[in-house]
This record gives sequence, C-alpha cells and structure tokens, in this order.
Amino acid sequence: MRLPPFELHAPRSLDDALGLLGETGGDTRVVSGGTALLSLMRLGLVRPDRVVSLHGVPGLDELRAQTGELTVGAMVTMGQLERAPEVRRDWPLLAQAAGAVATPSIRNAATVGGNLGYAEPASDPAPALLCAEADVVVAGPAGRRTLAITDFFTGFYATALAAGELVVGLRVPRLPAGARSGYVKYCSRSDEDKPLVGVAALVVPGGSPGRLDEVRIGLGGAAPTAVRARGAEARLHGRVVDDAAIREAAETAASECEPLSDLMGSADYRREMVRVWVRRLLSSLIDGSSAPSSR
Repeated sequence: MRLPPFELHAPRSLDDALGLLGETGGDTRVVSGGTALLSLMRLGLVRPDRVVSLHGVPGLDELRAQTGELTVGAMVTMGQLERAPEVRRDWPLLAQAAGAVATPSIRNAATVGGNLGYAEPASDPAPALLCAEADVVVAGPAGRRTLAITDFFTGFYATALAAGELVVGLRVPRLPAGARSGYVKYCSRSDEDKPLVGVAALVVPGGSPGRLDEVRIGLGGAAPTAVRARGAEARLHGRVVDDAAIREAAETAASECEPLSDLMGSADYRREMVRVWVRRLLSSLIDGSSAPSSR
C-alpha cells in the first residue's frame, strides 16, 4: 500500500525540530527509525500532514557509559543497544531485551526514541527499562525535563509527552551490585513478532542462602501499558525464596495484571502466560541457571 501524501521536514537542530512540532494546523508526526509510523501510514491508521525526520539532528545518537550511568540518545537503534560492549557488560538486561526485537534488519532501524514514543504495550525493551528504573529525557517548548519511566507510560499507546515535546533520550543507572537479570519473550506466532507476553526480572541475592534483597519484575503485553508487577515483587522482597514463594509471586503477577484480548490471544490466555513465564524466569535467576527458552 502506498503512503499518503505529506510534507517531509529534515531539521538540522533540535530547536528547529521543536519549532516544527509547535506549528499549528494539521497533524505533525516525528519519524526516527520509521518502523512503527510508516506501517501505520501504509495501513491508513494515521495520515499526518507533516513528518519531521530526526536523522539530521545532532546529539541524538549518543550512547555513553560514564560515572555509573548509561546515556542513550533517542536515535540509538536497538541493534546498537544490543551490540554495544558497555551495555552487554554492565546493563545486560537492556542488551538482551533489545536483541529480542523483531529481526536484525528492524533492530538496525528501530530507535529507542521511536519505541518509547510509540508506547507499544507489548514492547520488548519497555519491561527491561522498567526493571532498570530508567529515566526518560524529553524536550519541548519549555525546555528539557526528566520523567521516571514508570510515569512516562500513561495508557494504551499513550505517554506523558505534552504538546510539542519529543523524547531525546534515556538515562539508566547502573544495575545493583550482584544483580541477576533476564528477559523472556513468549510469542504465540513467530519469534519475530511482538510478544504476546514479555517478562523482565532482576533479583539481588542477599547475604543468606535463598534470600533476596531486591526484586524487580516488568511485564509487557499484560496491561494497556508496560508495567511493574509491584505486588509480585513484594511477595519475594527480603524473603528466603523457595519454589512455593516463586509460585505465589507468579500467581500475584497474574492476578494484578490487566491484559487485553486481541487476535494474538485472549486476556485469560495472556494472564496464564504471565503466571508461567514469571515463574520460569524467576526460578532460573534465583538458581543461577540460564534464562528459560520461550519454545
């Protein structure tokens, strides 16, 4: 299907890009990787009057680890995030989740900013970013501001971006010392599809055998937005964990999520898959084995 007609703008500075976003009249959309927007346009779901490309805006492709923090520009691709040695070494959960996105060709085009701005409920990176407690940096007419990622996703394909704002990057703190983390993606169709359910988890073993000093669980495809499973986390935090406790946490995660039904699967099926994959992933992280396979 052909794209509908639109004006294409290629600003050479962030200020110019924001100026274009602030213009009144008509619908203006931002394109970075284009993997989401172009598909929507081809399907006729959106018909923007203007498209603002960020490819010529300097400074948005930064990927840097410094002073215990990872800085990720909005134009960094999933492929770059997956392959970067510093990410694989110190933020392996992010590298693993980025590497689960679709196909290599899509990962080499899809960007961090586009993924966040699109706010896909079944995003692969979002649950991992929730577990990493990342901050989203946005810019707009009033300047820059930083939002905790838990406050960034506000609803079904909706974010806290105000009119005229766009995502310019992420700041990710170093993961806790001794943390074990993993991401598992379950697809009911092809592995290249978005997940029916995606589960990210991070656990920090305590000083005594079986005890967890910290637990974080992020879910994709389990609610209108990617979410933290706070109730399930509370079931395990500070406890000596056995199989019964893990099953209790998985049951809690399933009960607190609010999945939607679509062609990929019903809400009840998604809830059951949350129960299954939270249990399997937590079990593997706690006993130190490799992440469970989704097949």
